[in-house]
Amino acid sequence: MSLTFRQLQIVHAVSRSGSVTGAAQALGVSQPAVSKMLKDCAHSAGFALFVRRQGRLQPTTETAGLLGELERVFNGVERINRVIDDMRVTTVGTVQIAATPTLADNLLPRAIALFQQTRPNIRITISAMDNFSVVNAVAREHADIGLALSPFTHVDARQIELCAAELVCVVHRDSPLATRGTVTPQDLADHPLISFRKTLPLGLLVEEAFKKAGVSQRIALEVNQSSVACALARAGCGVAIIDPFWLIENRERNLVRLRLRPRAEVTAQALVSKHTALSRPARLFLTALRRTADTLKRDHGL
Repeated sequence: MSLTFRQLQIVHAVSRSGSVTGAAQALGVSQPAVSKMLKDCAHSAGFALFVRRQGRLQPTTETAGLLGELERVFNGVERINRVIDDMRVTTVGTVQIAATPTLADNLLPRAIALFQQTRPNIRITISAMDNFSVVNAVAREHADIGLALSPFTHVDARQIELCAAELVCVVHRDSPLATRGTVTPQDLADHPLISFRKTLPLGLLVEEAFKKAGVSQRIALEVNQSSVACALARAGCGVAIIDPFWLIENRERNLVRLRLRPRAEVTAQALVSKHTALSRPARLFLTALRRTADTLKRDHGL
């Protein structure tokens, strides 16, 4: 027998709280009502849903297998309710954003400042994470908008290009390379290389640049953020190849920026769901992102 939506709510609430009392409080019903509905749920499902361990209700193996789907369902319900609220009024609401650290530190704050000029009461939730997690957050509809760097190997989301820029090389100002305006992989072969693993977009681009030049890439220090790569280069640990977005806020103290040839281009992308329409606040914020990207292209040559 199938479980009703109300019964799924009961299972979800008990799973989260670990008790009938907590579930009753969360749902605004009495404890006896939750206890009765929980028994009905088990009867309808045909197997035990919870067992009591150390005074708490713990999901059985069968129920544990359902929890991921339950979270997806109730996240979807929450999202629908947010959309309904946003349809009612666009002066309040929430926009959930997942972003890579580089874009969260540079592009995103400028876009938020612009957005707040006209929509100061809309709450913005920001989660900084790696590229792969940003893509997943949007695909699973845990975020309204994702900000990530391409190229991607696979992305189950609609991509909106914001701005593109060339990878750059940064070295300590005392490095023998600092006087060069441009460097090639051949120039870097005898210096400790600070770069990204090739499963990341920047790592893939750097690897391709070295392959084009016919130079074997030997990474001395592997990182996953441009901020860390810059810190290592600033300490004189080697030569870093990074995205230029991190340098927008004048973070070149004791560093020299060099052009990298062959040219390797990275793109800042906004990602949105292929399957669910953006709420009105999210659409307005996407407009602010595009305007901010246009300003960066004009002022910083991106």
